[in-house]
Amino acid sequence: MNDTYQLYDEQGRPKEDRYVTKDDIFKKGELHGASHVWIWRIQNDAIEVLLQKRSPEKRTWPNRYDISAAGHINAGEEPLVAALRETKEEIGTDVKPEELTNIGVRRAHMVTSKGLIENEFQWLYLLRMEGDPSFVIQDDEVASLLWKTIDQIRADLRDAPDTYVPHATLYYDTVLHAIESAAKN
Repeated sequence: MNDTYQLYDEQGRPKEDRYVTKDDIFKKGELHGASHVWIWRIQNDAIEVLLQKRSPEKRTWPNRYDISAAGHINAGEEPLVAALRETKEEIGTDVKPEELTNIGVRRAHMVTSKGLIENEFQWLYLLRMEGDPSFVIQDDEVASLLWKTIDQIRADLRDAPDTYVPHATLYYDTVLHAIESAAKN
């Protein structure tokens, strides 16, 4: 695994030959990138989204529900390549680039209760799956996987938000709306 991550300028462009360690990302709040892959399917006429429960060993938001697969962008790596790599590493799924739909890039700044900082550009991707695929989880990253309907996720975010990583409401609304729109096509 690479232990340096790409730095970005305020416009979301990679800073050439500027890399940082994970410790510097979290402690200094260095502006970096992450790729987020949201996996969804239609099951029994309902749209379901695959959520990962983060490992209890994670430094940020352990034991909370989060994106299907996600991670920081390595030094010199493109966001799409990071999305493919993280999906393989975290849940054992090989994905082809054309299977991912980019729904945008978002700027985020979050601080944990321990003072760790996530200051990043987030490339958001959707991946539609069929049926009941099998996954192989990376134990040090992912505690478990769970399919939930969009309605269940919205209810959870309203009634039990502390069970999810605290992405902004607009973030979740954007992703869930994009999945609903994709399901209509």
